[in-house]
Amino acid sequence: MEETIKRITPDKEKAKGILNMVETTLKMIEQINQDAFPSNITKEYYEVTRELISIILLLDGFKTTGDGAHKRQIEYLEANYKEFSRTEIVLIDDLRITRNKIAYEGFS
Repeated sequence: MEETIKRITPDKEKAKGILNMVETTLKMIEQINQDAFPSNITKEYYEVTRELISIILLLDGFKTTGDGAHKRQIEYLEANYKEFSRTEIVLIDDLRITRNKIAYEGFS
């Protein structure tokens, strides 16, 4: 499937639901033993970050789909939200790459 960004109708209620899940995930992260499960925590922080970006896109009326959708979200953030520094964008992308290594290559 080709990576793409689609125009959708902004949905504040869906954004609120995703934000509630983000808050739940952050509470769960607090309960995890950081020394015993650093890879799991890294994956969860990436998911929180990705979901927050998806909320931004959703409120702006966009959705990413297909292979490379997560990378496309980060590119959207960089192109449209100059409040994020290049350093922050690189950090988010590095977190994405690390999460992929953990999830797909067993990296820890």
